[in-house]
Amino acid sequence: MARLDINAIRRRQIIEAAVAVMAEKGWAETSIDEATRRAEVSRGLVSYHFKDKADLLSGVLARCQEIFNESVAEGVASSEDPVVQMRRVLEISVDLAVVNPVPYEVFVQFTASAKRDPRLGEEIRALWDGFRKYTARAIEAGQRKGVFRADIDPMVAATRQIGAVTGIALQWLLEPGAFDFPATKRETVDMLMRALVAEGVDPQAGAERAEVSASLDG
Repeated sequence: MARLDINAIRRRQIIEAAVAVMAEKGWAETSIDEATRRAEVSRGLVSYHFKDKADLLSGVLARCQEIFNESVAEGVASSEDPVVQMRRVLEISVDLAVVNPVPYEVFVQFTASAKRDPRLGEEIRALWDGFRKYTARAIEAGQRKGVFRADIDPMVAATRQIGAVTGIALQWLLEPGAFDFPATKRETVDMLMRALVAEGVDPQAGAERAEVSASLDG
């Protein structure tokens, strides 16, 4: 039987607590003491795992990226068809603003603070760069299969898609219920897919009929 890694479990426990506090209060108002209380551990244990607040910040960012990546992986695993995969990934990415907004909350908080904190700026730029490159590679794969337009720049298309998705998420986070979320998701995903697929390819391939309820109050 594999032995439990208690250190890894404790570290994850502290990170999860810090993620929850930050989603509620923002990074500037998130203290190690607050994360300690939320995790129900001693301050000494937190100091053992994280040398300072910046080190804890890195753990929080990595965890939120992990949550997002796990959701994207679900979409990729849904089909071997690049068109279906891309549509599903877009839908899941938009839906996260409702079903699990914490990663977006953290990304927004970190991005807003990036220029004031060089280390934070470096980490958040690397995160967005990774998202763009991952999406661009998926588009390139679709181009090689002839299902995505050959005349578009994959990085430009990737940046456009990420901008559209995060723009919807940001608006919803700031004012939940301000617009028709399912309709906005549907029309945005349709628009992005029409701009991406090659002539003769069905942009509706893999379209989801089930909608995330926009009546959730958070």
